[in-house]
Amino acid sequence: MLCDRCKLREAKVLYTEIINGAKTEQHLCEECATDYTSFQMENPLLNTDMTLNSLLSTLLGAYQTNTTNKSGETQGDLVCERCKTTYDEFLKRGRFGCAQCYRSFNKVLGKTLRGIQGAQEHTGKRPKGFLSTTDRIIKDMSETERLTLELQKAIEREEFENAARLRDMIRQLKKEEANNA
Repeated sequence: MLCDRCKLREAKVLYTEIINGAKTEQHLCEECATDYTSFQMENPLLNTDMTLNSLLSTLLGAYQTNTTNKSGETQGDLVCERCKTTYDEFLKRGRFGCAQCYRSFNKVLGKTLRGIQGAQEHTGKRPKGFLSTTDRIIKDMSETERLTLELQKAIEREEFENAARLRDMIRQLKKEEANNA
């Protein structure tokens, strides 16, 4: 398939852009993708192997702002206490040196992830009608058991007014069950 933009080279990049709910897709060659897309890559994709590590490091590097923190060091000066990997090394390699790196670079990565995907955590999607194991168990419970679970959660969250209301509802249900038996 030829590039949708230049119509000369083979398209190797599928560029999808969603703006105000309108989705547009373009098949681009590597050169047009580098020139045209909204994030500019420092190193063009030409003559390089595209791996997940290189894609991750390119994305993070594109969104990196070289700001200084309270102690006066830049993001590139951040170092993992355990393996001594620097943030710049992480960007070049596209992977962490150890599990401690997640904690060491958390502040920088959190801001970057929010910039890339709009949130720091991925929530994902579920098919319609999907019930987790916990949801299935709760669905099979009686009303009294469900209210008891809600009561426990309210107590843990220290929502005592809600807990008192739930307690009264449980008592009322138990009275009704005793009268019907």
